[in-house]
Amino acid sequence: MHRLIWLVMLVALLGAFAWAMAQTGEPSPTPAAVSPTPASGPPAAPGAGRQPIAEKIELTCPVCGAKTPGWKITAFVSSGVDTDFCQLGASDTYYQRMIATCPVCGYTGYNDDYPPALSALTPDVIAKIRKKIPRQFPLAQLEPWDRYSILAQIYLWRGKPVIEVANAYLRATYTMRGLQYGRFDRRQERELRSLAIKHLIKAQEAAQFPLAEASQVKYLIGELYRRNGEFGRAIRYFEDAQKIRTHPEWLDEMIIRQTARANAYDDS
Repeated sequence: MHRLIWLVMLVALLGAFAWAMAQTGEPSPTPAAVSPTPASGPPAAPGAGRQPIAEKIELTCPVCGAKTPGWKITAFVSSGVDTDFCQLGASDTYYQRMIATCPVCGYTGYNDDYPPALSALTPDVIAKIRKKIPRQFPLAQLEPWDRYSILAQIYLWRGKPVIEVANAYLRATYTMRGLQYGRFDRRQERELRSLAIKHLIKAQEAAQFPLAEASQVKYLIGELYRRNGEFGRAIRYFEDAQKIRTHPEWLDEMIIRQTARANAYDDS
């Protein structure tokens, strides 16, 4: 179920890129079904204009056995889709509720990363989580983006597809959208975005995206570079995206607009 909703959302955002959407016990980073791609551009977010529908659930940590609070999400509120395919205004109602973090050891995952969907973790992964997560992250005061960083690290240890690691780092930046923060957090956002870029490129090189999504992926990497102030690289990726003959028509306008912003040294 986790993967089914992910790609239905994923290609809902393949109107803006079939990949930037996944969910907790319902959604996650691996596609399982495809829905038609809109011809005119990114669609409205599912649940837009309605109150979020989410149910509190209790999960069991597969590392230490502690009871872990989580959410089962069926809808969320969004005011639209940003140029990097982030659902605007959905940090609290969607992105932060997609993952659950054990309050004792810091284990983090989507609902499908917990029993009974998850059968077991290897002893090596459990040992790394117990030893390293509490040292690397302040478990008593985790920020939403810290939790996604933990998820990415655990996915690396578990040997999950690099596309799922990239997805975690990208969502880490989504949880920071619209916040007022200082230089340190701004720098941290750029670092997380750089990690998302790094793993997106790896996922593309490993052919973990369907061929039909190639232009959207190129565009997304370019947009992440632009937001990080790496304008030359951004423009090159925008150009590469536009050269792909199968790119959807709605992407042309986004490429033109974001290329102009990159040429104007605009990283906002």
